[in-house]
Amino acid sequence: MSRRVLTAEPEKCIGCRICEQWCSLTHEGVVNPAKTRIKIFKNEETGKNVPIICTQCKKPACIAACPEGALTKDVKTGAIKIDKAKCTACRKCVYACPNGAISMHPDEEYAQICNLCHGKPKCVENCPEKAIQYLPIEQSDRIRKSIIGRKAEGGKNHD
Repeated sequence: MSRRVLTAEPEKCIGCRICEQWCSLTHEGVVNPAKTRIKIFKNEETGKNVPIICTQCKKPACIAACPEGALTKDVKTGAIKIDKAKCTACRKCVYACPNGAISMHPDEEYAQICNLCHGKPKCVENCPEKAIQYLPIEQSDRIRKSIIGRKAEGGKNHD
């Protein structure tokens, strides 16, 4: 089976933040935007919403940056796992993440990072516009290249 990763298509995102709600509810038992592992950023200049997600990098900079070995890769899902007991909240993983997808828990001293809901991401299951998907890496790469190509052409959609 091919490795699967989260993929976001910003042009589909309507900014409803349902993904954030499901994420915090699933992981924390409450709906709280500060306790979510996915963030929706609204670009005020363009009015576009951009999902900020962990893409489970092949060579995760966050794991390499962690001096305590608190971050590892789940061999089954490819998701980054955090050992809360080892995390010292140094924030080195936060700064190392190329996607800006890691944040600190607002009440406790550890980093929050997507664990793909153990292979069944709730953000994907509940996104009404399918702006966030859980796809085989090959399909995800094609979508990402298409998005980059459209941006290079000035945002025109040639699909």
